[in-house]
Amino acid sequence: MTPLLTFSYWFSLSPQPFQPIVERVLLAVFAVMAIAGIACYLVPLKRGMDKGIKRALLRLGALLTWSGILALCLWFFSWQAIPMLSMRALYLPIAVWIVWGIVLIARSVWVDLPAQRKAEAERMERERWLPKKSR
Repeated sequence: MTPLLTFSYWFSLSPQPFQPIVERVLLAVFAVMAIAGIACYLVPLKRGMDKGIKRALLRLGALLTWSGILALCLWFFSWQAIPMLSMRALYLPIAVWIVWGIVLIARSVWVDLPAQRKAEAERMERERWLPKKSR
C-alpha cells in the first residue's frame, strides 16, 4: 500500500508495468464501462419511458462510454509502455470525471426531476381551473 502514496508511483515517466492480474482486471473494468455505456444508449429506445429518466440514461451512457474508451486508451498506453502516456496519474482525472458525472446525474434524478414533476403537477392543477380559450 505504501507505493500508492509515493510521488514516483503516480508521476513516473516510465512506470513499472502492472501485475498481470491487475492488468486484466483493469482491462475488464474499462471494457465493461464502455459496453455498459453503449447499453445505456440502447435502453431509452423503449417507448413510454419518462423523459427525465431517458435523459439521465443518455447522460450516463455518454459518461460511461467516453470514460471507458479513454481509460482503454490509457490502459493500452500502459500495456505498450509508452513513456509519459503511461503515467498512472492520468487515471486520476478520469476517476474524478466519472465521480463528478455520476454526482451530477444522481442530483438531476433525485433532486431536480422530482422538483420538476411537482412544479408540473402544480401548473396542471392551476390551469385546470383557468378558463379555456374559445375558438
